[in-house]
Amino acid sequence: MVVYIVGSVGGGRAGMGDVEVGQVRLHVGVAGFSVVAGIVFTVTSHWVAPLAFAAGGHLGVALVYGLWFMGGPLTAYIVRRPWSAFLGETVGAIVELLLVSPYSIMLYYYGPAQGIVSEAVFRAFRYRNFGYKAMILAGGLPALAAYPFDCLISPFYPACRSPGYPLELHIGLIAGMAVSGAVLAGVLVKVVVDSAVSSGALRSWPVARMK
Repeated sequence: MVVYIVGSVGGGRAGMGDVEVGQVRLHVGVAGFSVVAGIVFTVTSHWVAPLAFAAGGHLGVALVYGLWFMGGPLTAYIVRRPWSAFLGETVGAIVELLLVSPYSIMLYYYGPAQGIVSEAVFRAFRYRNFGYKAMILAGGLPALAAYPFDCLISPFYPACRSPGYPLELHIGLIAGMAVSGAVLAGVLVKVVVDSAVSSGALRSWPVARMK
């Protein structure tokens, strides 16, 4: 399975042209962008999320949750190859785990589950459309994979499992996570990467060549 996925990343086509990038360099790039995501995940888990919880409880965390969704959109937006979104989020979660995350082995679920949702969005656009619509969906929809696990399994949301937990709170948390993902993992990632491309960075990657 791993060999198949890695091979697919190296052999896919995306965007408006057939951009040939050496497979080894491409794989190293996917790994590198995933590491960047993993560092963001780690900072979010150790510092951003606790501060958000102190300020606004679980809703506060929901509003920064999108930082945990950025691995897929970031990697896919730059590399533009099938499976890059899945790998970006999954490898990013593994990096966070190696950096000693408070979420420990739960990351074995979060990474692949969130990554496959972002991957499905880019697949729906055939890895050819990387506009705001695709990025917003790829950034926001992973909330549908994350929240059920948060609510039913995670020790950080015990009240959520109560039969009397208000429906409006469930809806509010899911909406907050989705909006956060759309803005932080979708719009912000696109704006930052586009700015980097405009400044001359990433010019050898498909994101720059397919503008």
